[in-house]
Amino acid sequence: MALIERIENVIKAELNALLDKAEDPKKLASVTLNDLQECLAECRATAAGLICEQKAILRHREQSEKQIEQWQEKAEHALTKGRDDLAKAALFEKQKMAQAMESKASELVRIDEALAKLNEDAGTLQAKIEQLKTLQSQLQRRENTASVRLKAKQVQSTEQAHAAMEKFEFLVSKVERLESEVESYDLGAQSTQAQFAKLEQDEKMEQELAALKEKVSKKKASA
Repeated sequence: MALIERIENVIKAELNALLDKAEDPKKLASVTLNDLQECLAECRATAAGLICEQKAILRHREQSEKQIEQWQEKAEHALTKGRDDLAKAALFEKQKMAQAMESKASELVRIDEALAKLNEDAGTLQAKIEQLKTLQSQLQRRENTASVRLKAKQVQSTEQAHAAMEKFEFLVSKVERLESEVESYDLGAQSTQAQFAKLEQDEKMEQELAALKEKVSKKKASA
């Protein structure tokens, strides 16, 4: 339809103007979305006007059908009274009403065709609007992600970040030093335990040696 073609041309012109100005994608998507929504609204408004016109024609056709029946009845009644002249006049009025109805019938066909095209255009516009909304969401997520990454990179490159890393490394070194001291105490404790174990072993050996000496001494005495 001329309507959809005209609006599409306007949108294309605005898009080209935005591209020439190197506008950002978000703004471009927003402007395009507004244009498409305005186009859809105009499309629906035009359809609403055609529907009103269609209903008016249908009401007029219903009235015309009743009038045609009335003129037919009048023509028949005139004939029964021998009034051929009145019968012809009634048939003439009936014919005029029938011709008017034919004209309105062609008008209804035109409206039906226009509504079908508008409905198709509205469906196309709605699909484009949904696609553009999805694109807007994707652009927003990408922008948010890029913004967070940029902040992270900026923080990493600042002197404050370097100072924080140095402080963190110092704390790690301090913790490792404390852990080493704890391990050294554990080693000392293990050494003391080993000495006591050796002492107990030596005592057992002395006891066994004393028992053995006593046994040998008794054997010599009995001999």
